[in-house]
Amino acid sequence: MALKPFNQEGSEPSSAGFQRQQRRQGPVPFTTKLAQGFSALPGQHKDWAFNTLLLLYYSQVLGLSASLAALAIAASLLIDAITDPMVGAFSDSFRSRLGRRHGLMLASILPTCGAMFALFSPPETLQDGGLAAWMLACSIVLRISFTFFAVPWGAIAAELSEDYAERTTIIAYRMLIGGLGGVIFIFFIYALFPASDAYVNGLFNPASYPRFAAVIATLMAFWMLLSTLATLDQIKFLPQPNQAVARPNPGDMIHRVYAALANKNFRVLFVATLIAAAVVGTGQVFDTYMNTFFWGFGPEELKWMSLSFLGMALSIVTVGPLQRRFEKRNIMLAAVTSLTVLQILKVSCRFAGWLPDNHDPLLLPILVAHACLMLYSYFLMLMMFASMIADVADQQELQNGLRQEGIFSGGISFSTKVTTGAGLTIGGLILEWVIVFPVGSQPGEVSGDILRRMAIIDGIVLPALNLVPFVLLLKYTLSREAVTKIQHALDERRNT
Repeated sequence: MALKPFNQEGSEPSSAGFQRQQRRQGPVPFTTKLAQGFSALPGQHKDWAFNTLLLLYYSQVLGLSASLAALAIAASLLIDAITDPMVGAFSDSFRSRLGRRHGLMLASILPTCGAMFALFSPPETLQDGGLAAWMLACSIVLRISFTFFAVPWGAIAAELSEDYAERTTIIAYRMLIGGLGGVIFIFFIYALFPASDAYVNGLFNPASYPRFAAVIATLMAFWMLLSTLATLDQIKFLPQPNQAVARPNPGDMIHRVYAALANKNFRVLFVATLIAAAVVGTGQVFDTYMNTFFWGFGPEELKWMSLSFLGMALSIVTVGPLQRRFEKRNIMLAAVTSLTVLQILKVSCRFAGWLPDNHDPLLLPILVAHACLMLYSYFLMLMMFASMIADVADQQELQNGLRQEGIFSGGISFSTKVTTGAGLTIGGLILEWVIVFPVGSQPGEVSGDILRRMAIIDGIVLPALNLVPFVLLLKYTLSREAVTKIQHALDERRNT
């Protein structure tokens, strides 16, 4: 069957090719929300390893050029990003006895975790080009294979419920499990990097990383398997393609990606995410450098940053009352504004002399409190964003007859990875050529001028760029009333 083009006027297309084997009666069970939430943990572990340790490990520990390491990370992201919307399109029309999503998730586990282990345990004989090639190859395999887990998982979260408010609750469970699990993970994972006579900061000890690789690969495999198997009983409640929907060929996949981008509200979220991810990607280059070199924290101090989970927990407690009173878009706008102000305020207070000096006992609790506020705003933004994507999927089904949660999930992942990759490349180049950060340095060996340049870029210049996605989000138009009308129209269509 040829794919119908997107109808800008919203005229009635032919009946949808997606049906649920059973219609859910009542809310999504607590156990299902809990099980689906465990899916957040493998991505949390992977992202922490990439964002916190990967560049530091390959550049400062193994001696690879920072720009070359960042280029390898960015290249893997760009290659990976191309697969995301394609995997989403494939998953949207995939037919199997395990439905559209679960079979792909199970198949991704072994290559994902194997590549994670290899990434942080390269052969000791590799140097320079060989080391960069190993880093690139392992990152590509890891990212592409994990796409077959993450994109279907993101789609399932949008499919579990048709209720406007419950969709946010499901996202909240994901955030809660991911956040709490992430706190426990971060608090204990630093124990794998103990200090020694040769390495006061254990993060710079190369002997610690193979053990870390084994632990993180095992944890990811466990969570991926648990969350997939524990939600198999929900397949009957998820929309599946009927016999009228053909598996898409590459041309159909491109056509369906185009149809998704033709949706104005998805396009707003897509482009806003594109720009925000570029800012985040550039900033990620500096995060560990700022914590260890600028603020002077070692593993013993950094593990207390996990208490920022309290901010995330507060966001989950307050999201219900906030959503009952305000539109999702407005909550997201407020969260973006708060994040920007808090980021700029942190470094500005240090320059103004309003924060204690490094190693002062008061500095750590102040920055932990700041991290709590940051995480509160960040998780509010994420919950609203994921819930808004579910609403856009309803609008898309009404307009062109396709359930495209997979493409939406893959498209957002695509935009995030492409621009994060570009940001990592830019950040690595800035680190080496603008900040002129010396390779192979340990805390206390870097001049104050270099640290000040890094702080200005990371804490003031980059956060100010969030103004662009803020303006774009003003164009999002799906209100509570609009979503209710769309769902009523869909119910009428399904009942005819």
